[in-house]
Amino acid sequence: MSASTEEVYAHMASAATEQAALAALSPNPDSPLTLATDASSGSRVSIHRLLMRVVAYCMVRQQDLFDRFRTEVADLAKDGHYGTRRWFVAKAKAFQYGDTLVFSDLDAGYATVNPAARIITHAAVVELANNVIVKVAKAAGTGLVKLTATERTAVNDYFQALRPPVQVTVLTADADRIRLSGAVVFDGQQPLSGVQAGVQLALTQYLQSLAFGGVVRISDLKAAILAVPGVVDVRLSLVEVRTTGPWTNIPRVHYTYAGHAVIDPAYPITSTLSWQVGDV
Repeated sequence: MSASTEEVYAHMASAATEQAALAALSPNPDSPLTLATDASSGSRVSIHRLLMRVVAYCMVRQQDLFDRFRTEVADLAKDGHYGTRRWFVAKAKAFQYGDTLVFSDLDAGYATVNPAARIITHAAVVELANNVIVKVAKAAGTGLVKLTATERTAVNDYFQALRPPVQVTVLTADADRIRLSGAVVFDGQQPLSGVQAGVQLALTQYLQSLAFGGVVRISDLKAAILAVPGVVDVRLSLVEVRTTGPWTNIPRVHYTYAGHAVIDPAYPITSTLSWQVGDV
C-alpha cells in the first residue's frame, strides 16, 4: 500500500531541513499539520510549501496507479496462461450464451461484456491424458443446476472455437447424490425435530461450502453433524454416492463427478439415520 500525501509531505519537509541551501525556508522544520493549520488560518502560505503539497499529492496518485497496474498484471499472469487449469476455468466463466466470439491474433473474447449472458457460475477442470474435462454448472436459487443440452452444446462449440491443443470435453450433470446410514445420539432435552433440522442444515452448508469440483470427506460429514447443538455423538456405518450409475460406497473421500453434491432428497436423513437419546 502506498504512503499517504501527508506522509510524503512530511518526508520531503524532513529532507529539506538537512539541506544547508534550504535552511532559510520558513517554517523549519515543517510538517503536514503545520501546513494545514497555516492554510486554514487565513495567513499567507509560502509558495514552496504549496508546491511541495501538490508534488506529494501527485506522487501518491502515481504510486496508486502503479499499484493498480501491478494488480492487473498479476491477475492476467494468473488467468492468462494459455492451456492451464486456471485458463480453462476463467474461459468457462467468461462464456456468454448467445453472443459471438471475436478473435484477435492472440486470444478470443466478446465485443462487450454481458453479465446476463454469462450463465456459468462454477467451473472446474480434470485432466485425463490428452483430454481435459471442464465441469460446469449454473446457479439456481441457493444451489447449482446443470446446463441444458443446448447450453452444453454451445459451451462445447465455444471451447472448440478457442482451439486449445488438447481434446476438451464439457461435462455438466445433476449434483452427485449422497445417502447416509448410521445413528445420531442427541440430548433428550432437545426436540428431535430441531436436532434433525439442524443436522440437515449443517450437511447442506458443508456441501455448499466445498469448492466446485472438490472432495467430499466422511470425516467432514461427521464433523458437521457433531457441531450441531444437541448432538452428542454420531456413527456413520455407510456413506454412499450415486452419479450416473448405481449407488457405490465411499470408503473415505469422494471426488465429485458433477462438481457438487447434495444429500439425496429421496433418502432424507430423518429416515436413513436412527436417532437415539443419550448423554455420552
